[in-house]
Amino acid sequence: MTDAKLDPITLEMFWRRLNSTVDELAATLKRTSFSTVVRDVNDYATAIFDRDARLLAQSPDSTPGLCGPLGHMLRSMLRDNPPETLVDGDVLIGNNPWDGSGHHNDITVTTPVFFEGVLIGYTVSCCHHVDIGGRRATTESRDNYEEGLRIPHLKIFKAGELNTDVLAFIENNVRSAGTVVGDLRAQFAANHVGCERMKGICIERGWADLQDLADEIIERSEALARAEVAKLPDGVFRHEAVIDIENGEEVTIRCKVTVDHESIEIDYGGSSPQVKSAVNCTLTYASSYTTFAVNAALDLPIKINEGTLRVLTIKADEGTIVNCTFPAPTFARTAIGNHLAEIIYCALADAVPERIVSGSGSTPMWGQYLFGKKQDGTPFAPLNCINGGMGARPDSDGVSCLTFPVNVGNTPVEVLESEVPILVNKRALWQDSAGPGEFRGGFGQEFEVEVLGDDLGPLDDILVSFRGGRFIHPVPGVQGGGGAPNGELYVNGERQEPGIQRTLGPGDRFLCRAPGGGGFGSPTERSEAAIQRDLRAGLVSEDYVRRHYGDDRLADAGDD
Repeated sequence: MTDAKLDPITLEMFWRRLNSTVDELAATLKRTSFSTVVRDVNDYATAIFDRDARLLAQSPDSTPGLCGPLGHMLRSMLRDNPPETLVDGDVLIGNNPWDGSGHHNDITVTTPVFFEGVLIGYTVSCCHHVDIGGRRATTESRDNYEEGLRIPHLKIFKAGELNTDVLAFIENNVRSAGTVVGDLRAQFAANHVGCERMKGICIERGWADLQDLADEIIERSEALARAEVAKLPDGVFRHEAVIDIENGEEVTIRCKVTVDHESIEIDYGGSSPQVKSAVNCTLTYASSYTTFAVNAALDLPIKINEGTLRVLTIKADEGTIVNCTFPAPTFARTAIGNHLAEIIYCALADAVPERIVSGSGSTPMWGQYLFGKKQDGTPFAPLNCINGGMGARPDSDGVSCLTFPVNVGNTPVEVLESEVPILVNKRALWQDSAGPGEFRGGFGQEFEVEVLGDDLGPLDDILVSFRGGRFIHPVPGVQGGGGAPNGELYVNGERQEPGIQRTLGPGDRFLCRAPGGGGFGSPTERSEAAIQRDLRAGLVSEDYVRRHYGDDRLADAGDD
């Protein structure tokens, strides 16, 4: 390419091409994957970078916790595998929690893109894999070594040839080798598609590389992001939140948001020290949800890239719950990291209420890992996600059963029952689970499962690891909106704590009640029509209306 600026039409056309390329990369990954966690839950991420490891585009349907750390992971891989040592056909692999998305199950694959013998960029994908060895999906691990295989930054392909030594180490350290290797191969395929599309642009335009295009995208994006930040009121805004983790233990996250003309700094200084339970966050994971929260609030007319990231600085004390040090256990880092968007929004609630949402019932993520074997000995290890309600918006009710900020899907009942010998007895909106307000939160859900018996049941008992939260401290509302009820978890009718593992046999049941979202604005401002609509639909009870909106509002609603 030349040093001349790209004309606006060419820039827009190929900027869109890069974003469609990463969409195609993601579609390839999903359609060739073996696991429900990628195919149905969307627990994956894909991205493309220029030769300087600058982000150009990332998959919009992915989870922020996997998308956000891809740049740091790529740069860490290149630290151990310098670009000058790479050749066409090399593929890198790794899963270090402190370099990537915070726990071992997320494996990153990077493919350098060569065009006419010259390195022009990278395609990167990351997937949550169903098993990585170690202890099975529990918060009871007391150091990182218990949490499975940690893969150094190695070449899984060398000059186009599969490195069978690296693959053998992975296959021999995971329980569901067929599924894990199948998903890895899906990552290899997806990255290859991205490489071909990036080379195709160079061929089509006669360019030697993509650097001038990358420079224009990043430069313009940074200017646009800084202009949007400049619309925010300057100042220092603070919030702190107490989060219950397990066995009555609590941690505090302190957040200071500093808006200074065209830049934002998020400082988590003073937050609680890292803990023994496996809920600690690496800084890469905490940064990913911080970045997501800020970009969602800015609501830029362009997609995230290196330029939009430059307006934000993130700080956290080392050795704390949001910047833990090795070998802290980190498997269930969602229990902490998922709260960060909400905490930032609570800090900004008075300054820019039109840019935020209330707390979410899917903060933290609710779900179960189910391990066992079918009657024929076939192993299963899916992740089942059940989403609570999203928080209310400044001008509308929250969405029911929609995760935020994790962005994982509700696992379809049909898919879950086909993979695991269980029967889903109930999946329904949880009545009265939304926080009240001028705009109420979205509703959470009730989800009840029974283990099948006889020839339909598992070969042995099923080991279930339960994830969830808000058992003590409720989902908050903002701007006078009310909070949502606490979450509930039962096994055979007995109330349970989060983070537990249970062995369940035929006839055993578990019931999850994931909370709804918090309300936005004073409940006294809610319209009579909205109250009546919720009553008629059975979403709220008369008692709920009395408690949150008053007896007179119930009478008015009944008269409409």
